[in-house]
Amino acid sequence: MPMNSNLLTAFIAITSAAVVLQMLVLLGIYLEMRRATSQVHGIALDFQRRTTPLIENARDILADATPKVKEITSNLTEASVTLKKQAATLGDTAVEMALRAKNKVAAADDMVTRTLERVEKTTGAVQNSVLLPVRRVNGILQGISVGIGAFLNQKREVREERKRGPNDEGMFV
Repeated sequence: MPMNSNLLTAFIAITSAAVVLQMLVLLGIYLEMRRATSQVHGIALDFQRRTTPLIENARDILADATPKVKEITSNLTEASVTLKKQAATLGDTAVEMALRAKNKVAAADDMVTRTLERVEKTTGAVQNSVLLPVRRVNGILQGISVGIGAFLNQKREVREERKRGPNDEGMFV
């Protein structure tokens, strides 16, 4: 068994060396993790130190802006309601103006039509009352003129017959 005892001692020595090596590796991992944790903790503290004022400013801005946003929203709602009412009123006014304009155009058309009818009647009346007597007087004057012309022409013919004598009658063909 002496061989076994040496083997056993060698095995224990190798195992002991492996355990120590494992312990050293674990110690190295522990130390590295501690160093990395320390760095991450430092980075986290730096990040927190830098972002805390930003977050506080954002909170202050949000706290300050919230009532203003509510007021703006309220004003926009009121303005929207007012604009809707004014648009409806404007539409009603436009319809009313269109109806009034249509009525005025119809009234103007009626007035122009009546005026033209009156001018036509007046023209007819003027023709009947002024031109008809003028035509009658003109006809009478023409009759008198023709009568005088015929009378004067008859005297002329008598004078010409006396001048011609009896020999002239056969020459007329």
